[in-house]
Parts: sequence; structure tokens; C-alpha cells
Amino acid sequence: MEDTHIDESVHDAPAVSGAPAEAGGELHALDDPNVYHWICQLTYGPHKEQAMLELGRKREQFDDLALVIWTSFGVMTSLLNEIIGVYPMLQPNYLSNQLSNRVCNALVLLQCVASHPETKHQFLQAHIPLFLFPFLNTTSRQRTFEYLRLTSLGVIGALVKNDSQEVISFLLRTDIIPLCLRIMESSSELSKTVAIFILQKILLDDIGLQYICATLERFYAVSNVLKHMIDQLTAQTPPGRLLKHIIRCYLRLSDNLEARRLLKIVLPDKLRDDTFTEVLKDDVNTKRCLAQLLLTLNEEPSQQTVPQHLAAQQQAAQ
Repeated sequence: MEDTHIDESVHDAPAVSGAPAEAGGELHALDDPNVYHWICQLTYGPHKEQAMLELGRKREQFDDLALVIWTSFGVMTSLLNEIIGVYPMLQPNYLSNQLSNRVCNALVLLQCVASHPETKHQFLQAHIPLFLFPFLNTTSRQRTFEYLRLTSLGVIGALVKNDSQEVISFLLRTDIIPLCLRIMESSSELSKTVAIFILQKILLDDIGLQYICATLERFYAVSNVLKHMIDQLTAQTPPGRLLKHIIRCYLRLSDNLEARRLLKIVLPDKLRDDTFTEVLKDDVNTKRCLAQLLLTLNEEPSQQTVPQHLAAQQQAAQ
């Protein structure tokens, strides 16, 4: 499964390129005097905003930067203060671009901690993802709010990326599914892509699939949003990664017997006909997923959609 690229979420920050590893050894964050300086500034100094930006630029350069951020005295408290401090501004005309930028830079460092295998567990145990939910719960379409939502989704995306059941179990005890569904309906395309990536990761876990298919209300909440997204896509508007994730969500839902029965009724016609044939012609994996979905639902896939090995299976079955 592809990585979700959420670096675009920090609007004015330059692109970060990872530094090459030292020959015969690893780069350590605290061997860089600049890292030590910015860590100190983040906690004690007057240049906290610049410190968050500079450390964010170095997150791909040092594999152990997450450990430094997590274990350095006062750093996580400082980052959480940045997040909590903006809560009163979460209304239109109060959240400035500069303030949104500043909080996004703090969130990028949280994403660094959330993605590291040695800090992820403690990150969850401290319930730090819950601090992001006020940002995910906003509905304003202003860019300042979109950036906050996108960067917050990036933190959650980093948590779910490596298929941890601990992460999924934690998220199922929160409102992450309805929040992702709302973002999938109404936010920017990039936010929609990260939100559906998170939903897909939840579905791929057996506990997540069972949770979503446990009640008709949950199943229809998910399937209705997926259908709405399909309705918004057309052959003339390239759907990018969204279509791929939508099809894979449907395919995973079909692994549940009751959901499979309902999908025979609610699956969008655009996935049954040739609407996306041209769009998918060079995407073999997604084309295969769509063909497998239709075969699972005992429907006749378009011959342009069926990969050769699935077509052979279909002919043998007949």
C-alpha cells in the first residue's frame, strides 16, 4: 500500500529532502549542533516558532529525531501547548495564516513521533491523538483550516501506516471514522485522500472491518460516503488516488458476508459499467481490484476491466 504524502500540509515550509546516510554508520540527531540548539529553543528560547520549522526540515535527515523530541525535557509539553493554545481561534476570521502555519509545524513534529516504531506506543498511551480532534472537527473551507485538518490527518495516517492492531483498537474508541467520513465528503482532494487512506487501513484490520459491519448504521454511513465520492468523480475529471482507495474500500467490505449482500444493492453503477475504463487502463492493480470486487458480488465485469488471469477463472467457472 502506498505511503500517504502529507508534507504538502505545511503551506509555507520548503520541501524536505532526506540527507544521505553516513558511510559505515548512522546519522544521529544530537551529533548535529543545530538540532541541539533548536531543541533548546523549542523549550526555553525566544525562537520557538523558528525551532519548530527547522526541526521539521530535519525530520527525514535523522532517524532518531523522534526519540530526541519525545525524551527531551519539556519538548512534548511545548508542542502540546502550541496545539491547545490555538483552540480558541478555531473559528473563521480568527485563525490567521501565520498561526495556522505555526501549529502545522508543531503537528509535523508530532507526526515524526507518531511514525517512529520506538515512540508510537508511548504516543498512543499518552492519548496524544485526541488533541488533534478539534482540528479534524472543523468544517470551514478556508485554507488555514484545510491545512490544519490535512496536517492532523497526516499524524493519524502515520500511526495507521504500518498496520498496527493497537493503533486500530485505539482509533475505534474515538470519533475518527465519522470525522474521516465528513472530511471525505467535503474537504479538499488531498484531505479526502488521506482520510480515505485512514479508513482503508481501519477496514484492512479484521477488528476494524467487524466494527464497521457490526450495524447497518455504520455500514451505510461508510457506503453512502463512498457512493457520494464516486458520484463526484467523472471520466472527464481524473480521480487521481481517490478512485483507487474507494475501490479497495469496497473490495475489503465485500469480505464481510452481510456487507457483500448489501453491496449487491448499493454498489454505484459507475463501478459496474465502463465509466472509469479509460482512467484505469494503466493502473493494473486497481483494475484487478475492481474486477475482483465485481466477481465477488457475482456480477459480470467489463471485459476491458478484467485482467487475464481473472478472465480465465471466470471462463473456467462458466
